[in-house]
Amino acid sequence: MAESLPLPKRTRREASPEETAVDHDDLCHICHMLLHRPVLTTCRHTFCEPCMAHWADVSITTQMTTLGLDVDEPLLLPPNEIETKCPMCRTLTVAKLDADREAALRSKYTSSYDSRQKEYEEAARDETGAFVEPLTLFLGNEHRLIRTDELGSKNNHEWVFFVRPSRTDIIEEVQIFLHPTFRNPKIVVQHPPYHIRRVGWGVFSIDANVILKAGYSWVSSEAEDTADGGIKGKLPLEWMLDFRGRGSQGRLRLKVRKEKDNQEEEDQRQGERSHRLWLQQRQRDPDYIPPPSPPPDTSNRR
Repeated sequence: MAESLPLPKRTRREASPEETAVDHDDLCHICHMLLHRPVLTTCRHTFCEPCMAHWADVSITTQMTTLGLDVDEPLLLPPNEIETKCPMCRTLTVAKLDADREAALRSKYTSSYDSRQKEYEEAARDETGAFVEPLTLFLGNEHRLIRTDELGSKNNHEWVFFVRPSRTDIIEEVQIFLHPTFRNPKIVVQHPPYHIRRVGWGVFSIDANVILKAGYSWVSSEAEDTADGGIKGKLPLEWMLDFRGRGSQGRLRLKVRKEKDNQEEEDQRQGERSHRLWLQQRQRDPDYIPPPSPPPDTSNRR
């Protein structure tokens, strides 16, 4: 059996009568308490989601993982997309939320499950009282070769650089910095999808800043303050364009800090201006190349 891990802000307390009657199969093998937000691994073991996330955090690094474009996995939060060794059998595994098991546990252990939920919310808060949440970010480029024009231009590479976060509601904008030879080397994208499409002749390194909305900050030593004074609100990123085949992408597992619980409500009130900002972005981007239109549907034509 796996050893218990010291989970953040977990305090010991007296077990309630309901908890003392918890079936052995309904206990997490990491914290040895009632399963909370149970996740099922590909090797068929079940753990609490926060326990599995903490286990993965201490078991693997958080460096960027390079992936092919064919890896089009759902943008789920940790530990769902984290591949790590199972605490029980030590095989590489991926865990996913087990909604049916959670519903059964809620019904079977009503008061105990509610108590575990409160503990989870408290443990998720950092030492400043803010709420820390995970965020997955994909960074990369698509690529295809195109024919040169009649003047013999070397610009025969069409590419799309993209930043795809698992949450877009907390992103203020993405700043993209191209090679200075481009007519408009700095692009500010304020509405998802956060990408640009260009045509060129060679690879180069693209810098990008992912700016969080007010009330959020990156939990990263590489984060910087924003120009308007937002503490740790800017995350600098770098990507070397990949013209080998269809391109590639990298995946980063990150964390953001939220100042207060009702931050999303304030964000929603500000979201009405997002479409207008998106239109302004298109007007400020003279090099923007829209994606090709799909062919007309002739399936119903005679």
